[in-house]
Amino acid sequence: MKLFRLMGAAFLAALLHATPALANKEEVHSGTVTFAKNAGGYTYLKVKEAGKEKWLAALPMSVAVGDKVEYAGGDTMKDFKSKAMDQTFDSIHFVSRIHVVNKDMPKDDIHKGMAGMPMDDVHKGVKPEAGKVATAPKQGEISKPRGGKTVAELYSEKDKLNGKKVTARAKVMKVSKNILGKNWITMSDGSGKAPDDKIVVATLETPAIGDVLTASGVLKTNVNLGAGYLYKVVIEDATFSK
Repeated sequence: MKLFRLMGAAFLAALLHATPALANKEEVHSGTVTFAKNAGGYTYLKVKEAGKEKWLAALPMSVAVGDKVEYAGGDTMKDFKSKAMDQTFDSIHFVSRIHVVNKDMPKDDIHKGMAGMPMDDVHKGVKPEAGKVATAPKQGEISKPRGGKTVAELYSEKDKLNGKKVTARAKVMKVSKNILGKNWITMSDGSGKAPDDKIVVATLETPAIGDVLTASGVLKTNVNLGAGYLYKVVIEDATFSK
C-alpha cells in the first residue's frame, strides 16, 4: 500500500483503545522487551518473539526491559527513518494496541486515536495551520465537477470506486504537511453526514486552507495507517486544479 507501506493521522481516525484483554478479532502477538525508549512522541520497543527480535512503535507507554507485552493491529513500515532515534529501521511495526502483561495500564497509556496523536516525524502537522480556519461549506454551495463525484457519493459508492481514478471539488478545511513525504488535505463540499462529510486527500501539493479546488486521484478504501488510524476513504496521489 503506497500510503502506509508508507502511518492519527489525519483527521477522521477511528477511536481505538488499548485494553488489557486485547479483546478484538486481530491476531494477538506477545514477546519480551529487550529495548525500550521514548523518543519523538513514541515508545520504541525491541521485542523478542518466537526466538526473533522485531521493532515496534507505540504511543507513549510505561514499559521496561524484561517486561512481557501483548500487542495487536497496526501496520509494518519498511525503511522508516526516525530523526528522534537517529536511526533507519529496515522494518518497524506501528501497533494499534499494546499493554504490559500483568500490569495495570494507566489512563495516560490508552491509545486515544487522532486526538492524542504525537507530533513527530510520522504524524507531525496534524493540527490546522496557526491562525487559519475555514468555514465548512453548506450543502449545494459547491457543485461537483463534470464527471466527478460529491464527497457523499465517494463514500456511498466507495466499494465500486475502490482503486479507480476519481475527481471531486471541495473546500480545503485542513492542511497537514510532511507526513511521510506527503501532505494530507481534509476537504469538504457540504455533502454527506458526519463523519462521512469530509474526505482526506494525499498529495505532494500544498493548497491553502479555504481554497475551493478540484482534486483528482485514486480512491482507496479501508486505508490502515497503523497505530490505530483507519480511514474509510482516501484519495491518493492527488493533483489539484481550480
